[in-house]
Amino acid sequence: MRDFLRRRFSREEVVGLAFTISFLTLGALAVALGWLAYEIRREHGRPSPFDVSLRSAVIAERSPELTTAMLGVTSGGDQRFLLFATPVVALVLWVKRRHVSALLFAGCVLGGFGLSSLLKISLARARPDQWSAIVREKTYSFPSGHTVMATVFFGGLAAIVFHLTKRRAPRVLAVAGAAAVVVAVAVSRVYLGAHWVTDTLGGMLTGLVWVVVFAATTETLERAKARRGSPG
Repeated sequence: MRDFLRRRFSREEVVGLAFTISFLTLGALAVALGWLAYEIRREHGRPSPFDVSLRSAVIAERSPELTTAMLGVTSGGDQRFLLFATPVVALVLWVKRRHVSALLFAGCVLGGFGLSSLLKISLARARPDQWSAIVREKTYSFPSGHTVMATVFFGGLAAIVFHLTKRRAPRVLAVAGAAAVVVAVAVSRVYLGAHWVTDTLGGMLTGLVWVVVFAATTETLERAKARRGSPG
């Protein structure tokens, strides 16, 4: 047992400290997402007082100028943007000979879309009243697909920065930038009347699950590749 723990918390081992932290983080995210999904199913999709009050507060801030800005922000999680941007990022990584990162980044985005679609169908939560919505969607409400996709795409970009450099400043900027975009997209979905707040929270959790899987798998495969290439 002592030897097992030593390997799991070693910085040098392929399945060491980074993998262990990623595994524990993934477990915590999965539990949080499962709990949120369970609560929504238990309430038959009905919004909580928290959902209703916070949505009302956000909608109360509407103005023509802010609506224009929110319509632009929400495109950060739009499928049309991601259908263009994801292949571009994957291609750049491939050209830079980061083949593992390229394939796993594309898989992260596709996995986020798949899990989001599965949860929507499984929970079948109705969207907020459409009479007050600025944008109208035809799919189910939980989780917010735009928030999921913004999280996997921009979170995946931040994970790539972590993989490519150990410098603190680029890492901090990458995480801060990704978090700002994801939160902005989530707020825009509530503001535009497409989702409850818990839909966007579920979207962030769903996306983060895939980002952690992507980051951990990339790091593990690259470490294994480096060890195979090292002398002795």
